[in-house]
Amino acid sequence: MRKVVITTNSASISTEEAAKHDVTIIPFHIIMNGEDYLDPEIDMEKFYTRLSEKKRLPTTSTPTVEEFLQTFTELSQNAETILHISMTKAFTVAYKLALQAKEEAKEKLPKTTIEVIDSCTVAGGLALICLEAAKAARQGKSLSEIIELVNHIIPRTTELSARDTLFYLDKIGRIFEAKSWVKAESKTRFRAIVEIDASTGGVTKPIARAKTRTQIMQKMVDIAKERAVDKTVHAAILHTRAPDQAEQLKKMLLSQLQGEKTICEELHIGQGSATVAVANGKGLIDLSFYSVDEKAMSLRR
Repeated sequence: MRKVVITTNSASISTEEAAKHDVTIIPFHIIMNGEDYLDPEIDMEKFYTRLSEKKRLPTTSTPTVEEFLQTFTELSQNAETILHISMTKAFTVAYKLALQAKEEAKEKLPKTTIEVIDSCTVAGGLALICLEAAKAARQGKSLSEIIELVNHIIPRTTELSARDTLFYLDKIGRIFEAKSWVKAESKTRFRAIVEIDASTGGVTKPIARAKTRTQIMQKMVDIAKERAVDKTVHAAILHTRAPDQAEQLKKMLLSQLQGEKTICEELHIGQGSATVAVANGKGLIDLSFYSVDEKAMSLRR
């Protein structure tokens, strides 16, 4: 029987990556044309066509308490403890619903310990945190040890993202402090970097902007160089149908970040699912990373 199972309610980790690292995904629902689809089951070609029209946009719906509880119940058959890591609660009620499911599970699953953590981030940032937790679980770490590691990584995680337009982020009400940039974008064409992590309180904060994709990616790399100087980092690049830009960012990051004292120890590249695309549209480039300090290394041993 496994000691700890890691779950997440975000679609920022692909099905293949989740299976590889033994992470259970509790999918969001995608509502399109009046039909309800689980994220992995939607026809992505039709989905992106509808998204590009910018009319009658697809929307997302969180997993229900019942769906959380069902997943917890199924996992409890082979696990002593379950750690659910949620995307920032500022973006979704899923965190709250997972807590409700945890409370109901106390009576229905008395032999299983369940904990729920707010990652304060999204996309690649959340993926990095979940994958680190999954590695610790496979090493046989206890739940308390994994939670200590996760809580140490969360404030050290940076999530930066740029997209072709802020339209989608604004449309779903997750624009927060970048609202003024939406209005400016409509008058002067530019690309913006926003940050969503613990340093921003888990909400969207505008960081920088530039005219071209290459310029905006260089700004993302410059921020990474500044924050990760003389450190070992783990990074993730997530995109929505922008593989060429993701590869370009990877090359830029590795060529400029790697040095005698700064090392990119691990770099994941993945494509965002429908849940990610609803909030960002086509053309998202997300760079997330965290620095591995001595305490993190000791907690990982």
